[in-house]
Amino acid sequence: MNNSTWQAWFDGATNPNPGARGIGGVLKGPAGERIEISENIGFGTNNEAEYAALMAVLDAAIDAKVQKLEVFGDSQLVIKQVSGEWLINSKALVPMCQSVLDLKAQIPSVALRWIPREQNAEADVLSKRAIGVTEPAVVDRAIWMKITDIGKPFGLSGIALGKKMDLAKLRENGKPTQLALDKGCALRVENGFGHDTYWHRQLLPAALREALLLD
Repeated sequence: MNNSTWQAWFDGATNPNPGARGIGGVLKGPAGERIEISENIGFGTNNEAEYAALMAVLDAAIDAKVQKLEVFGDSQLVIKQVSGEWLINSKALVPMCQSVLDLKAQIPSVALRWIPREQNAEADVLSKRAIGVTEPAVVDRAIWMKITDIGKPFGLSGIALGKKMDLAKLRENGKPTQLALDKGCALRVENGFGHDTYWHRQLLPAALREALLLD
């Protein structure tokens, strides 16, 4: 990148597909400029969200009077359709592709480049955040486990261990009780669609022993 080139990343998300659409984008300038885009754009498909995200970063670049721009995205469909390599089979995407081309024409130099999803993390997070989907927290699975895994060393199935947890009032209707949370036995992790529950490999058996339900 030379000292006049701006860079942009775009991504779209849906929950489900079709469903609520979020667009995410990041525009970075050579002097440290940074513009973020995160917007809920209503119902539609993932491909439409990807196109809308690309349109949004191009719009932002035009507003910033960018002269030279590199745009990165992980949607091969959008990038190859805009470049003319792939045909557009969906009628809904034809006007969106034309809008991208119209915006592109307003910037003297634009290069579109495909990147793997893992290299598009910032735009991905922004697109998901727009529709209320957050990335799951990283859980140390050597400590926090599902009850099936915790029960194995004790010769107990997940169902058998779960019954003991219910008797000890550590779990109710499949969910950890406040007692379990207070004892540090349970960890509830947001997954964007609710919660995943993990149990502490050492503290859960200790709490069951305290309740005289585990040898």
